[in-house]
Parts: sequence; structure tokens; C-alpha cells
Amino acid sequence: MILQAATDHYEEQRKISGVVLARAERIWGRRPPADFDAWFAEHVDELTGLLAVGQERAVMGADEYVAGALDEAGTPVDPDVEINQSRLVGIASDGRPLDSLLYGAVITAKGAVGKSAEPGSVAALQAWRGPGLHALMLRMHTQLADASRVATGLAIAARPRVGYVRMLVPPSCSRCVVLAGRFYRYSAGFLRHPKCNCRHIPATENTAGDLTTEPRKFFDSLDTEQQDKLFTAAGAEAIRDGADINQVVNARRGAHGLDAAGQLQRQNVYGQQLFTTTEGVTKRGIAGKVIRSRGRTARRTPRLMPEAIYELAESREQALRLLRINGYVLGAA
Repeated sequence: MILQAATDHYEEQRKISGVVLARAERIWGRRPPADFDAWFAEHVDELTGLLAVGQERAVMGADEYVAGALDEAGTPVDPDVEINQSRLVGIASDGRPLDSLLYGAVITAKGAVGKSAEPGSVAALQAWRGPGLHALMLRMHTQLADASRVATGLAIAARPRVGYVRMLVPPSCSRCVVLAGRFYRYSAGFLRHPKCNCRHIPATENTAGDLTTEPRKFFDSLDTEQQDKLFTAAGAEAIRDGADINQVVNARRGAHGLDAAGQLQRQNVYGQQLFTTTEGVTKRGIAGKVIRSRGRTARRTPRLMPEAIYELAESREQALRLLRINGYVLGAA
């Protein structure tokens, strides 16, 4: 069950963001200026003012939202302290001034156009309307969402024994999916990435389980193409075959090659070049416990990625066996 208060609050935030982003795009314009820096100096007050107004609108309803959500859940809690949300307006979520943050979009455009391009050239147009505009939209969207999330977090923190459940707002990435449905205490940071739409649902710990669907239910709501796109083809196939969604998603954090090269890289495993991961192979990790229960060590028996498992498996039964001994399928055989 998703509280109506949460749905209404998100819809209001979406409208605020839509209006601000549409206005920012009009200010940015369809044609590149002859001098990017001079253009920014002329328009910086308009852009920062627009963003500050958007932030102000985004934070003003946070306390009412939290109160309404708790009332709807049947667990009303009054705040112990009064929150001054105006301090969230006019500054970036990382503490920078808004003009410094937004100038990053100009830097992106200048980097994309190259030093040799002439003002008004096709290259300048592509850089201005492509990477430059994208960078501006990303910064605007993130700051509006962050202001709203921080204001909601403060309203939650002002109430004793109240925390939050993470609400997915599709399209959601796989990392957000596995975080959904958990209860977090008020002091837990809200993990997010650029363009993340996830939101807080205020809750007390004993009612949190009634508020959201589980990550696996979200996975099952997608068609096969969407599953493959969001969780990778091999990862989605593993989940469909019964692998734990958290194990599949988290395995990519320690996948060989991702940190350095940005994509999976093979390494030698028993004379074959396969994809592996170091995620979860410690003594306390699920995969580490499974490996050690077989009398092996993670150093001598690397944990295979789902991509490697389906590459090796000659049947579904063999794939399930490999998924199990690599800590993806949980429970008794």
C-alpha cells in the first residue's frame, strides 16, 4: 500500500520540477551564444533566482506532508521542535552557491564544443543544446529533489520515533530497487544519484512493512525487456530463475573491471576467462559463507558473476547449481 499523501506529495513535486525545468530550458535558449561566459554573466541571476523559487516551493509543504502521511497511517506524531526550512533555499545541496553549481553546465558546453569551433557553428549548437543543456537540467532537477528530500527528512527528524520507508518512483535503477521497502531511522542518510526520483514515506517502525511493495514484486511488475534493461540480461535471468535480487544487484559493486574500466572485465578462473566479483565474499558475506562451507576460500575460488554462470551452464539445472554455490540462490538445496 502506498499512502495517498505520498502520491499527492510526489505529484506536487513533479509539477514544481516540470515548471522550473521548462523555464530553465527557455532561458538557455535554442541557439548558442557567441560567448558562453558572457551569456552566463548576463543570465546567472535569472537562473539562480528561478532555482531558488523552485526550492522554496519544493520545501514549503514538507511538514504538512509528513503529518498527513502519519495521520493516514494511523500513527500521528507531533514534532518536538520547529524546523526552519528556509535555510535550504538559495544554496546547493553540497553547500556551494547556486551560481557556482549552474556554471558547471557552461563548463560542460565549453568542453564539448572544443577550442577550434567557431561561434554559431554546428559544433557549438550541438554542444549547447546537447551536453550543456543536459548538464543544466540535471543540476536543476537534482537540487529541487534534494531540497524536497532534505525538508522531508528534517520534518521526520523533528518527530520522535519516526523514520521512513524508501518509495520508488519509476523509472528506478536497480540499486534503488533493492533499497525500497526497508525502514530507515530518521538519522539514516537518503542515498540517491543524479535524477533519482525516490522519496521518503514517513513511518513508525511497526507500520513500515505495510507501506510499499518488495523489490521482487517491483521486478515482477516489469516485462522481460524492462527487466533485462534494468538488471542486465544475465542478472534478470538469474532473478527469474530464483536468485535473490539483492545478491544479483549488489554483486556488480565488486565486479572485476567496473571500477577501473567502467565495464566488466574477464579474469583467469581455472584456465578460463570469466567475469567475477569480490562482493559478499568476506567471512560474514553470504557468498563467503557458501564458499567456505564447501571447504574453499574466496581467494582460490572466485565468485562468478551471473554473466559467467550463464555462459558456462549447459542446462537450467546446472545454472541453478552455479547460482547456488556462488551465493545467489539462497536457502536449502
